[in-house]
Amino acid sequence: MMKKRIILMLLCVTLLFTITPMRAQAATGDYKGASDWAVPELDKAAAYKLITDKIKNNMAASITREEFAEIAVRLYETYTGKTAQTGNESFSDTKNPEILKAANLKITGGIGGDKFGPELLVTREQIATFLFRTLKAMDPNGDFSASSGTKFSDDNLIDSWAQDGVYYCSKAGIIKGIDNKDGTFRFDPDGNSSREVAVIVCTRAYEWFIGAGNQQSGGGSAQTGGQGWNGSIIILDTEFKQDEYQTKEIDGDSYIFLPFERFKYAFKMPVSSYKYPEVTLQDGKISVGWKNDQGEITIQVIMNIGSPTAYLSGQAVDITVGPYQEGDTVYVPVNLFIGLFEMQNTMFQGRLCFQYPNNFPQAVLEGSWSSSHVNLFTGYKDMVTGAISLPSFDWSYCFNPDGTYRVVAASCGGMKDGIVIQTGKYQLIGNTIIYYDEIETLYEGTPLMLIYEERHMGDRINLEFIDDYNQEEDKIMLGLTWYHRIKD
Repeated sequence: MMKKRIILMLLCVTLLFTITPMRAQAATGDYKGASDWAVPELDKAAAYKLITDKIKNNMAASITREEFAEIAVRLYETYTGKTAQTGNESFSDTKNPEILKAANLKITGGIGGDKFGPELLVTREQIATFLFRTLKAMDPNGDFSASSGTKFSDDNLIDSWAQDGVYYCSKAGIIKGIDNKDGTFRFDPDGNSSREVAVIVCTRAYEWFIGAGNQQSGGGSAQTGGQGWNGSIIILDTEFKQDEYQTKEIDGDSYIFLPFERFKYAFKMPVSSYKYPEVTLQDGKISVGWKNDQGEITIQVIMNIGSPTAYLSGQAVDITVGPYQEGDTVYVPVNLFIGLFEMQNTMFQGRLCFQYPNNFPQAVLEGSWSSSHVNLFTGYKDMVTGAISLPSFDWSYCFNPDGTYRVVAASCGGMKDGIVIQTGKYQLIGNTIIYYDEIETLYEGTPLMLIYEERHMGDRINLEFIDDYNQEEDKIMLGLTWYHRIKD
């Protein structure tokens, strides 16, 4: 019965694993100068061969018309398997065959006067338009309706010729808006774009076409009717990328394996507070035990490398496939634990999340919290100016009913003094808070200096687990630290 129950719970996982078009391997050697937040998607882009030679040595630089045309042609050729033709197009200021291919495909044209303007920087609305035309060239019979695309706060600044491309790319999640402080989004049509961002939007477009999100007639792989899966899984508050876990397909069912060292910190048991298990590996035997507040083992699982039988509190359970070893790494199957804790799975921004079935009450979370009863929201500016000293280590959170948040963190006495201010959105899934669409300002040094201001952190997400809540004292434990509610 236990085995059947686990397989039923993992049916959704099986479907998602079957639609993965290819596994992008880390390829940071194929490019240089990228921002940290961009690396995961650039690794995928490198695996898809979407990073061209002209841009690979300085990914953070602004992208030109010539450079984007080359990437767009690469996207077309990679998806279709065809070599684009140069045709009869010509320009007086370039003989680059990739530009002539782009012009022949009707991806882009000249700027007038028989010129292409290869060194001119591309605006965001031009990128959306060029990419939109590329997608239409990739699938001439596809449905490219843009009527349900996101409308932006600066809609009136988007040129009429660019609106179809902007709205379609926003609808598909290929090009995203920029957060305003009031929770709305702007497109910034005349803004320039970096090479890394341009490559990332082309990578998203490629995955949109070959993955589950695409609804085009020539789309590629199977449809799930839901959001495309990017290969990452989240278990409680830990994210595992595609190259950080293993899977095995047995009789049509998927089994997930985590490296032993990371498995130890993946599953917390819900008791009066959530606790990690005690995990040991000795002579091929893995022992996993959760204790209650009195120190008594309440659940114990024993598995042996190579054996499909586990022992759950002394009772034998058939888990189909047991732990195994590759080189120096032991991989532990986790389907048993997902079923044991009745975890549910859901999708969030392309990630498959396994969480406890009941969400922590958002109404309890809403409000402001501090790790030391001090409200950093009202004091951080004085810390920047030096009017008051930085605390040794302090955090303040504010969770709003509309799903937005703000965090101020300050510290001194370590390697480097600093203040970080973050705003963005959050979502509660189970007991995990997922922070996304983050905008960050950073001050560092002695005295403090502004390092960057209101930088959008791309697709980065952060995870924080709610370990406990003390109603009597009105304090909450996040990441094993107690935070007290800040009273108005």
